[in-house]
Amino acid sequence: MNAVMKVIDKDLALQRAGGNAQLAAELFTMLLRELPQQRAGIEAALAAGDYPALQHLVHKLNGSATYCGVPALKAAADSLESALKRGETGVAVSGVATIVEEIERVLRQAA
Repeated sequence: MNAVMKVIDKDLALQRAGGNAQLAAELFTMLLRELPQQRAGIEAALAAGDYPALQHLVHKLNGSATYCGVPALKAAADSLESALKRGETGVAVSGVATIVEEIERVLRQAA
């Protein structure tokens, strides 16, 4: 999404976990486990044209990303969530594509 924005920011994750490195690691591990299912749910909601479900799923991803030190994914989720809240469903396809791209980047960099 943003070339300057980090895919994974361990300092940010540590800060969001209140300086608790073990908690930061646990939250990040949980995120990695959930990302494939979250991606599948988001893609399915988009394919079905179910924008309320899409907004809910993107909101959940946005919350997870907030606490896990993945700023580019957080920005992508936040952008799409905000657009959907405004009723801008026309950006859903590109917004989901960006989220999927950022999920893939997180998974690749974490591997």
